[in-house]
Amino acid sequence: MKTLLSILISMCAIFIFSPAQAEHKGMTIHEMHAMMRLMDSALCEALEGANLQMFGQMGESGKVDKDLIERGTNMVKEGKATILNILAGTDMKTIHKEGDYNQKVMLNLHALGDRMLHVIEEVEKLHGEALKQMDGK
Repeated sequence: MKTLLSILISMCAIFIFSPAQAEHKGMTIHEMHAMMRLMDSALCEALEGANLQMFGQMGESGKVDKDLIERGTNMVKEGKATILNILAGTDMKTIHKEGDYNQKVMLNLHALGDRMLHVIEEVEKLHGEALKQMDGK
């Protein structure tokens, strides 16, 4: 009986004290954290793609080199596109329109995304320069 009573009290406390997600229209810290996790994953994908590109540029894998470069290029593009979509896509536009978010955290999220994009763009430049050197030989 005590166990049943404690379960009922616990369930009531959960319903009373937990925030109603359906009623909340603004961006929660959890949602911002989820966006940062997605951007982190996209950056890792882009950097892994750059690694494949460079590995293929070494020219030591025979016929597979072309596939490494092609797959790596696609990974870099997909990673960059994901970050751009998170920062300026439909969901972010909706969040900004609603206006119910922590301003400082949002500014930091956008700054982080900008830095990630800068890293990817530097990797793209390096790959382009390496390809020019390969073509020049």
